Amino acid sequence: MASLYDWLGRRVVVHLYSREGMALGTLEGRVADVAKGVEVAPGMRKDLAYVVEIETDGAPYRNSSGKENEGWFAVQDLEARDPQEQRWFVN
Repeated sequence: MASLYDWLGRRVVVHLYSREGMALGTLEGRVADVAKGVEVAPGMRKDLAYVVEIETDGAPYRNSSGKENEGWFAVQDLEARDPQEQRWFVN
């Protein structure tokens, strides 16, 4: 089984969802840090990745603290991005 730390340094696509589970879009960046079992809500823990160098198709991404082009995301919402491979539609 792959380690959470295998994400470090990888280019990724982050799939963004609303709180209701609706797909909002994607962004791309590089994983700079990871954290295992972070409590994101009472009784809910997730593995998180800190993504930097975020690229979007529009306005810069701004996280909840106002910092631009970086933020924490659930590992379950990441897709490894290999620049040598053609990317097909994913949901």
